[in-house]
Parts: sequence; C-alpha cells; structure tokens
Amino acid sequence: MHKCYLGLLLCFFQYVIVAQQAESLTQNKTNNFSHFLKNKNIGCTGFTGFDVTPTMESFQKQIRLDISLTHERLSLGMTYSSLLEGLKQYVIFPSTYRLNAQHGGIILGLLIFQSNWSNGYVNTAYQWGQMVWEDTASKEYAFSSKSIGIKPEFEITIYPKLWLQLSAKIGYQQIRKLELPQVNPADFSGFFYSLGLKINLSNE
Repeated sequence: MHKCYLGLLLCFFQYVIVAQQAESLTQNKTNNFSHFLKNKNIGCTGFTGFDVTPTMESFQKQIRLDISLTHERLSLGMTYSSLLEGLKQYVIFPSTYRLNAQHGGIILGLLIFQSNWSNGYVNTAYQWGQMVWEDTASKEYAFSSKSIGIKPEFEITIYPKLWLQLSAKIGYQQIRKLELPQVNPADFSGFFYSLGLKINLSNE
C-alpha cells in the first residue's frame, strides 16, 4: 500500500514538472513572437464611412467598409461597398425597378507623407460584384449583371497619433463589364469622394 502511495506521489510531481516546462516553453514562444513584432510597425486599420459616387447622371451614397493589415508604409486588405438607396426607373414600362449594387475586393495602400496633424495615403481598390434591377412589386431580381471596377484614390487622415481618426478621400472609379438594360459602365464611372472614420492600431 505504501508503495502505491509513493508511486502516485512520484507521478504527481512528474506531472507538475512537465506542466511547468510546458508553461515555460509557451512563455518563451510568446516572448520570441513579441520580440519579433517589436519595432516592426505591424498593425491593422479599419475604415467605415460612405462614398459619394457617380450613379446614372447623379451622385449617390454607398456605404463602405475597409479592413487592412499594415507593415511599415504598406497596407493590404479587403474592401466592401453597397448602394444605400436603390434608384427607381422604368426598365420595362409600366413596371418600375430598383437598382441595387454591391462590390467587394482587395485594396492596396501606400503611406506617402506623415506629419503631426495628418497623414497622406495613395490607395487602389480592385473590386468585383453585381448590379441588379429588382422588381419593386414582386421584390424579385429581374435583371442582373456581374461587374468589375478599379478605384485609385488619395486619402488624408486627421490626428494620425490617435487610434480613431477622421478620413477623407478623393479618387476616380471605373466600372467595366456591366451588361444591364438602360445602363452602361460609363453611368457609374467618374470622380468620387469619401468621408468616414478610420481605426488605426499599429505597433509604433
């Protein structure tokens, strides 16, 4: 019986030693990773706001969401935009249809200047998505078409030392490969501007 208790006690101490060694190894890996990130200027940014873009001989708001990883002056991430208020139009008289549009893609960025009060960036988004004419009576998609687009832009942020910043953008949007009744790619191509808030979490 005493040998059994002694064996259990030895197993317990062995378990404690192994657990301590595993915890020490995990802590060392964490410290090594933190040391690797130190002074690397790695972080992430997020943007929420709206674009005012050309839409069939007028300008309409699109909600916009961006999220990117940053390293030094470069950034790479994803972008999403959606038309806030669908435009209504007669496509096949007498029925009226509502235009809906959604696009997503990747966005590349480059920090071109820094100061105490503002930062400047040059970004380019490559997007693909879909535009549809929705029957306002039945709520069904009557016509749809895939489309692709490119959006180069200049962005300036205010108060860059804070994690929450004001952001303003101006750029040019070009839509291609759109095949919908009553519209063409030129109806959605042209200069646009954007306003919103930017969250900047970087290891500076």
